[in-house]
Amino acid sequence: MEISKPILNIEEQIAYLKSKGVRFEIMNEEDAKEYLSFHNNYFKLTAYRKNYNKHPDGEKKGQYINMDFAYLVDIAVIDMHLRYEIVHMALNIEHFVKLQLLRKVVEFNEDGYQIIQDYIDQLSDTQRERFDGEIARNKGNIYCGDIIDKYEGKYPIWALIEIISFGRLVSLYGFCAERFNDKEMNDNYFRLLTCKEIRNASAHSNCILNDLRAESSTHRTNGSVTTELMRIAGMKPNFRKNRMSNARIQQIVTFLYMHDKLITSEGVRSAVREELGKVLIRMYKNIDYYQDNLQIRNTFDFLKIVIDNWIIKV
Repeated sequence: MEISKPILNIEEQIAYLKSKGVRFEIMNEEDAKEYLSFHNNYFKLTAYRKNYNKHPDGEKKGQYINMDFAYLVDIAVIDMHLRYEIVHMALNIEHFVKLQLLRKVVEFNEDGYQIIQDYIDQLSDTQRERFDGEIARNKGNIYCGDIIDKYEGKYPIWALIEIISFGRLVSLYGFCAERFNDKEMNDNYFRLLTCKEIRNASAHSNCILNDLRAESSTHRTNGSVTTELMRIAGMKPNFRKNRMSNARIQQIVTFLYMHDKLITSEGVRSAVREELGKVLIRMYKNIDYYQDNLQIRNTFDFLKIVIDNWIIKV
């Protein structure tokens, strides 16, 4: 069992970072204290240390190689901007998934009430209990509680999709994909499961760029995503494979793929192009910080290539 550690005050936090080889040259100690007090907490900021190697031996053994406090601040800001845009784009994906579901119900001449009853009936006892709990928590909600009251458990699909979470929507999408025997929907379902992970991490303000090591993914990249990556001019196979072996980058790129494939509104796509363009500008604002850190630099370059080709389409 890990021994509990006492909370460090700001001065102790700075001292500990210095003992680990972190410099305070670009951002001095006083500015760093102000930052840790009012802008970001120590635990979250120092999560980005995973992207840096330590001296393996010698008098600096265990200290980080070429790390300034300002580097951590910079990537934390980039991470924030990327998370905010992912949440925005996830709302787009959610909206267009709902539209696709309703189109499919019409296309297959489904009864909008019966398909939801059949979905509920196939849930296990545990799954049904979880579903009922989700509905119950929204019953008093001022935005969707009236829908629950109106249908009293007999929901048509066009009503249910307005009161369920993104995760539940993905579950319903998977059920419909199997019901309609629709291969494209089924492929989308598995990609949407990946989208759900990065969407939830971003919505809960989890760090997403704090561990960019290769070989951290536990499963292969979706075949359609890989094929699309291979079509990008100048994308070197080893560069692609190395970056996509990172679980976080794999999720982000799958998410970008799904946004490109699902969103049909040019107005929405244009807005996302503009905002992701701003994220890229911020990403490269202090790119000289990472000239000696290929792990970070290559990740930024890879994301830029994908965003330029799939979203901005330069």
